[in-house]
Amino acid sequence: MASTITMAPVQTIAATPNAAPARPTSPAQYASQAADKTLGAPTTATPVSTSGDADAARSAAVLNYAQGKVGQQDGNGECYTLADNALRAAGAKSAPDYGKITPTADYKWGKSVPLDGSKPGDILQFKDYKNTTKTTQEDGSWQTETQTRPHHTAVVVDNDGKGNITVLEQNVPHGGETKTTVLHFGNGTTKGEDGSTTTSKTTGSVKAYHPEAQETK
Repeated sequence: MASTITMAPVQTIAATPNAAPARPTSPAQYASQAADKTLGAPTTATPVSTSGDADAARSAAVLNYAQGKVGQQDGNGECYTLADNALRAAGAKSAPDYGKITPTADYKWGKSVPLDGSKPGDILQFKDYKNTTKTTQEDGSWQTETQTRPHHTAVVVDNDGKGNITVLEQNVPHGGETKTTVLHFGNGTTKGEDGSTTTSKTTGSVKAYHPEAQETK
């Protein structure tokens, strides 16, 4: 199921020149409070039904493979390669089983599922994703965190159901080794317990896929 955010691989953090010295708290720590919406969907994640132990084992195998590559470059280092190898190691279908592979293709990785219902071992496919989270403190100082994935693939580690999905990815930045990243998908403004205000805006599109078993011949 495609999720288009109303209105690949670089992550940058920017701060206003006029901002007061930043407090130790990062805008990312307030992201869960900022996520009033997850790509326009309810903030409570909907569990994805599975077919039983074999399905759960397949998802676990995908995740375990990707976690085992943390701090390393998997294959040729492309983001596609990490997902492709993880699925194949788990005995699951991969993108070539669903269509032609080209450098800019909108890859399919399995059964389409709602982004806010994605779970560990699922695969995310990004196109022109951009999230900007601005946190303003009571004293007027502020920080802005921007995450972008123009054309990218990642493996889901955790979904908090509040607009924050932890993923395993590589080639971010270009040539980067496999790492764990929290990506934000919120749209809205919330108030933090310390009096800070956080505004999060997400644009682009992200598709979530649940691994499917390879067909036996």
